[in-house]
Amino acid sequence: MRSSLNFLLGLGLSTLSTAIPLTSRQDTITAVSKLLIGGGPSGSVLAADFDGTTFKIVANNTIAGSSASWLLFKEGTNRLYAVDESSNSTRLFTFDPATNALSLIQNATGSSGVVFLDFTADGNNMLGTSFGQGTIDIWDIAPASGLLSLRSQLASSDPLGPNAARQDAPHPHQCLLDTSGRFFVCPDLGTDTLLVIDTATFEITNRVRVQPPGCGPRHGVFFPPIPPGGAPAEATHYFLVCEVLSLAVVFELDYSSSGGAIQFAQVQTLSTFGEALPPANASAATAGEIQVSVDGRDVYVSNRLTGNATDSISHFGVVVGEGTAAGDVSLAFRDAVGCGGLVPRMFSLALGAERFVFVANQGGELGLVAFRRNADGSLDPAPAASLPVGVFGADGFGPQFVQQIQ
Repeated sequence: MRSSLNFLLGLGLSTLSTAIPLTSRQDTITAVSKLLIGGGPSGSVLAADFDGTTFKIVANNTIAGSSASWLLFKEGTNRLYAVDESSNSTRLFTFDPATNALSLIQNATGSSGVVFLDFTADGNNMLGTSFGQGTIDIWDIAPASGLLSLRSQLASSDPLGPNAARQDAPHPHQCLLDTSGRFFVCPDLGTDTLLVIDTATFEITNRVRVQPPGCGPRHGVFFPPIPPGGAPAEATHYFLVCEVLSLAVVFELDYSSSGGAIQFAQVQTLSTFGEALPPANASAATAGEIQVSVDGRDVYVSNRLTGNATDSISHFGVVVGEGTAAGDVSLAFRDAVGCGGLVPRMFSLALGAERFVFVANQGGELGLVAFRRNADGSLDPAPAASLPVGVFGADGFGPQFVQQIQ
């Protein structure tokens, strides 16, 4: 279980966030890189070119009334899957990064209000997470065409959390494949629960209650991350962001149980805010996205509805224990930057050397922003590139998803 972590400990590091220079990995911000953007309530699926200083929209498929709040590109096939959070459709497009040709191929019927997509390790299935319906769609993917066929649905049915306004029903928000390639872990905001799905059966194998009650789990990432092209390996830890109480939570993982399910031990809970850029309205603030750098040194979290002039991205260092504490992993707040807009629902790191963080803001001044990432993991406060919210729609209708694909 700890082979990946032992490799990191073998470097003799107590704090990963100051250990490995960014130049140790190839930079893949080429002369022109390609980004995919989900327009959210504007109904747009977009592609943009990024050259390090400017964005240029190069493809646009807009369907009025739709909401493409999550996209998933299948590398090597030009297949692009998109949720429609405002309906029960999960869509298949073809997108050619060389020509920027973008075409809708299929509207497949599944759960309503899907907000997240991820593939199985073999790419033959895809899971869609329905916040609106409280279910998880399991899709078969036709090898030749990529067309979707609904295989089954799983219902989240655990007891609700105590926040009647936010936890009125089960609301799974993500189903992310773990680094072993076998299990999906699905945070449910409505039930304060992590659902673990085994791809051997596509059934829920165990449920993990997250503390404190009412925290509202949203998204998580596995640690240590597997670099592109790396072999699958069991994770040692899971970092979770809880939306309702703006918390970051660290779990230690154990894959050795006789039943084969992952066991979770909650070992740290801390605010997504630090001394830098605290929220003006802590009771209204909600956490959004969480990402870990590919070298495992840095974790980032987006903070929304803070009441500040702009919302923010918080930066945490990953701290690995030494000596008698060898194997212990925790997060330590480092710094934060304003995100250039409001409601940063999603952000992502650039490919390769991860020199940039791309942020999708639903409101405020800037809708799409690139921040340069420094060698210590901090982000430059001044945007390297940006597009105003008005490019995507009215204020509040800015993008909800952005990710580099090449």
